[in-house]
Amino acid sequence: MLTPFLPSDETRRAYHSGLSGKVFDPGDLIQRKDQGKRDRVLTFETVKYGPPFEVVVRTNVTEWKTDHRGVYADNCWRFTLPGAAFAGPFYMKFVLNTNFWMVGGDVLVERYERARYFHDAQVLFAHKVRFQTNQWQPNHLVTLRNSLDGWSRDIYGAFRNDAWEFYLDRDIYPNAFDAKLVLDGHLFMSGANLTLTAAHPLVQLDDTQVVFPATPSAFKHGYDNFSSVANPGEQFTVRSTGREDENYDVIVIGSGMGGGVLADALSDRGLKVLVLESGGLLFPAHINELPRTEVDLATRDRLGHFVSVNPLENPWFQPGVHFNLGGRSVYWSGLIPRMQDWEFRSVWPTSVRNYLTVKPAGGRSGYQQAERLMRKCKTLGPFQNKLRRYLNQQLGSEFTATDLPRSMHQPDLNRKGKLQNVLQRSTGGFSTADLLLDSLGFANPAGRNNLRVNLHHLVKHIETTNGTATAVICEDLIGRVERRYQASKIVLACGSLESPKLALNSGLTDPNNMMGKGLTDHPAYFYKAHHALPDSGPLQWIGKRRGHAKLILRHKSATASQHAYHIELLVNARFWDTRHADDDLWRQVVDHPDPSRVEIKFLFDSPLNDCNFVQAKGVGQKVDIQVKPNLSAHGYKSEMVQVRNLVLTTLGVSDPLKSSWEDDEWSQGIYGTVHHAGGTLRMSADGSGVVDENLKFLAYDNLYCCDVSVFPSIPAANPSLTLAALALRLADELSA
Repeated sequence: MLTPFLPSDETRRAYHSGLSGKVFDPGDLIQRKDQGKRDRVLTFETVKYGPPFEVVVRTNVTEWKTDHRGVYADNCWRFTLPGAAFAGPFYMKFVLNTNFWMVGGDVLVERYERARYFHDAQVLFAHKVRFQTNQWQPNHLVTLRNSLDGWSRDIYGAFRNDAWEFYLDRDIYPNAFDAKLVLDGHLFMSGANLTLTAAHPLVQLDDTQVVFPATPSAFKHGYDNFSSVANPGEQFTVRSTGREDENYDVIVIGSGMGGGVLADALSDRGLKVLVLESGGLLFPAHINELPRTEVDLATRDRLGHFVSVNPLENPWFQPGVHFNLGGRSVYWSGLIPRMQDWEFRSVWPTSVRNYLTVKPAGGRSGYQQAERLMRKCKTLGPFQNKLRRYLNQQLGSEFTATDLPRSMHQPDLNRKGKLQNVLQRSTGGFSTADLLLDSLGFANPAGRNNLRVNLHHLVKHIETTNGTATAVICEDLIGRVERRYQASKIVLACGSLESPKLALNSGLTDPNNMMGKGLTDHPAYFYKAHHALPDSGPLQWIGKRRGHAKLILRHKSATASQHAYHIELLVNARFWDTRHADDDLWRQVVDHPDPSRVEIKFLFDSPLNDCNFVQAKGVGQKVDIQVKPNLSAHGYKSEMVQVRNLVLTTLGVSDPLKSSWEDDEWSQGIYGTVHHAGGTLRMSADGSGVVDENLKFLAYDNLYCCDVSVFPSIPAANPSLTLAALALRLADELSA
C-alpha cells in the first residue's frame, strides 16, 4: 500500500501549472472582518471509519494533547473548533481510536479557511511496518506478507529516506495478525513473525533485527519510491527489445516527452533506434484515459531523486520525476501553449526560434507539427466560445483572450467544432507511452521494424573517446547485470536533473563549466479565492452551473520587460478532465450544488539563475540541488491585483476585491517544480552554453540532449509543446 496524497504545507506552496489548484470550501473564499471570531469547521466524509470507530482531531494549538471530538452523521465526522482559540493558521491531524494517527504530514489549515473538507482518499489510518536499512535498498525489493492475506500474497511498500514503509489499512486489517518481510520475492526473514495489534499498530525494524537466509546482490540506485517489478503484460506488449551485440543508429536515453517523440520520429525515418528506459510499463496511456481515481497518481508515483543543499532557504522545490514508459508525459496536464515573441528573449538561437514559429513554403512550422502530433484540442463548445468573444469585446483594448490550447484529441470535429463523418476514435490526452506502444504493436516501417525499447535499464555512464561518445553503460535492473550498448549517435533525454547527473557522472568535457548550472523554473501566482459567478442579471449566463471554459489571456503590449505574463482562466474546475464510466459518479459532478466559480493564475517567464545548480555525487547517489526562490516577477504584484480585479469584475464577480497585494490571497509558485524547471544543459548559438543550437554537446561530435535542460530561459508557456517541437527538429537533424 502506498501513502495517499495529503495536502501539507509543502504541497500547498507548490504548483502544477495547468492543473486546477485546491478547491476551497464555498465558505472559505472571501476574507471577512469577523474571521477571527468565527468557529472553524472540519468535515471528514468517510464510509470506512464511522462508528464503532471514533475519530478525533488533535492540533498544535493544544500541543497535540487535546482530543477535539466531533459528531458523526450522514457518513461524516464534523468538528467545530472555537474561533477564539483557532483564529490563526494551525496544524492538525485526525486520530482514530486514540492510537492510530492519520498517515502523512501534519495538515496546515490556513487563517482564511473557515471550513475544511476531507474524504477517504485523503485520510488513512493504518498499521505500519517501517524497516530502516542500508543493506536491502532498491534495486532489492522488500515486500510484506501476512497471516490474514495468506503467506503467498505480497503487500508492496515504498522506499523513502532509507526505509521501507508498509501501511495496512485499519479498516481492512482490524484485528491482531502476524507478518513477515520478504526479500526479492522469495526469501522470508528469519526468526519469529512480527505481530501487529490495534494496541500496538507500529513495528520499527533495522538491519540488526532483520536477517534473511541468503545475501543476493543487486545494484543500489539511490532513488526513493522506485522499485523494479516486471510483469507478463510488459513482456507481451513491449515485444521489441534490443540486444547488446546490435549496432544502432541512435540510442535515446529516456522515453518521456522529448525522448519518446524523438525515438518514434527517428524510427519512422528509417533509423534503427534503441530506447533505454529506467522504469517499466505502469500505464499504457495518459492517466486521464484510465478509470478515474480520487488518489493523485502523479504524486503517488513520483520519485525522490534529489537532496536540497540548503533546505532552510528553499525547502519547497518539488520532485516530479517518473520512471516508467512515457515518463511524465503519462501524467502531464496536457497544456500546449506556444511561446510568445517576448519569451524567446535574446538567448534562444535564431535558427530555433524560426523553426518553431515560421511556416516554410508548403510546410508547417515546428509548433504546427508538434500541435498536430499532440492532437491540439479544437473546441470546448459554445459556452467557451461565447465567453472568449465576450472577454475580447470587453478587454480587447488591452488583452487578447484565446482558448487555452490543450492536447485533447477530437478527430472528427472541424475547426468550427462541427461534427464530420465519424472515422477515427479519439486517442485522448497525448503521451509517449501511447505513441511508442502504438508503434511497437505493428511490424512495419512505421511500427517496430526500426524501434527497440528496453525497460528497467538504468543508464549509469556514457563512454567517450577523443570527442566521440562510444557506448552507453547501464544496469539491467531486472536481470541484475550490467549491459553495454553502442550507437552512431547518443541522445540524453532524462530531464533537467537526470541528464546533467548522467553527464557529470560520466565526466563529460564541459568547455564553459556550465553543466548543471542554472536550474530554474518559471514563477507562477495563484489567486486562492474561487469566486462565485453571477446567477442573475444580464451576466447570469456566465454563471451557468454547467458552463466550463479554459482560457488564456495575454496583454497586447507584452514585451520581455512589461506585461510579461500569461493569465490562465478556468471556469468550473470540477469539470477539469472529468471522465466517469459510472453515471452515479458523473451526476455527483454535474449536480453539485456549488455555484459556478472562476479560478485565475498568472505565469511569467524567467531568465536562468546561475546561482542554482545540480551537483552529481556519483552513480547510485541522489543529486544535490540548490534552487533559490524565483523573485523575478515580484515587481508585478501590484499589476496582478489590478488585472485580477479587472478580469473578475468583467466576469460579474460581485464579491469585494482588495486593491492592493495581500500574501494571504495568493499562492506563490516561486520555489520550483522539476517538471517545468530547466536550463542545466543550456543551448546557445555562440558556444557559451553546454549544447549548440542543434542540441549537440559542444565537446562531442555525436552526443546530444533533448529535454527541458537545454532551454536557455524558462518560458511562461508550459514547456511540453516546445520540447516536442525541438524533438522533431532534432529528428530532422539526425536523419539528414
